[in-house]
Amino acid sequence: MMSDFKSFYIEFISKLGQAKSMNKPKEFQKLLNVVEPTWEIEDQNHYVEFCQTKAGIFALFGESLGIDDWMKKALQFSNQNQRADIYYKWINLYWHMAKAVNDQAKLQAIFSSLFNISSQAILLDMGNFDIYAFHSVRAFALASLGKHDELNEYFNSLKWEIIPTKLINDPLKLKYFYSQIFKMIIAALEIRNEKHLTKILQMITIDDALMASAGPLFQKFNTVVMDIADMRGEFATDFNTFYQLRKKWAGFLPNFSLFIMMIEEENKKGLDLFFKGLD
Repeated sequence: MMSDFKSFYIEFISKLGQAKSMNKPKEFQKLLNVVEPTWEIEDQNHYVEFCQTKAGIFALFGESLGIDDWMKKALQFSNQNQRADIYYKWINLYWHMAKAVNDQAKLQAIFSSLFNISSQAILLDMGNFDIYAFHSVRAFALASLGKHDELNEYFNSLKWEIIPTKLINDPLKLKYFYSQIFKMIIAALEIRNEKHLTKILQMITIDDALMASAGPLFQKFNTVVMDIADMRGEFATDFNTFYQLRKKWAGFLPNFSLFIMMIEEENKKGLDLFFKGLD
């Protein structure tokens, strides 16, 4: 027999679908005020999903406290193998908010939240490449908050490995990694650090000989980024997001914005000077 909580959850999801189809804020607001019944141990997975769903509704209204409260509940009652995915969804809720917000103070608050969430997530027991998804978010948050000295120290603390080709070519592997690693590239560009940027490129390249060659850094950068964007849709999506937001976020990512502007203008001399000027 179906438990009371599962019946409630199924009905809740149905009402959420109706709210989405009507696209009326008041219908979503009603769902925020719903009080769930007591759940039993066999309802654990459904309760964890319910918590994340409730957090997602709070995100629609930009209510950070609601997001955090419900995602913390999801973590509290989850199994260990669920937690990386929960942190990833938590980060994505704030990321979607960041793309929609125009107020600079609110954006800074969102990036502070991304820093705090990713700082918790990197403590999980995960594979090295998977954990770099969260390292990337943390590095980007530091860059966007203007904490460049702290970011440089953070980069120095990381242990870099080259990704095996079999993982690059497997679309089912490293989805977290490829959806976030461009944020780390942006962080390295923002603090204009050649050493850190080179290590990231060496990590993700599909052509080790390219990175060992004597060619200019911008040429290496462009080749590596375009190669990965062609192979991994997750990476291309993040790349395109930052391109679309380049003007909106220019105030707290000035070096990255300058870099993108020179690409748009095909300013090869400027790009050469930009990369030669890296520390």
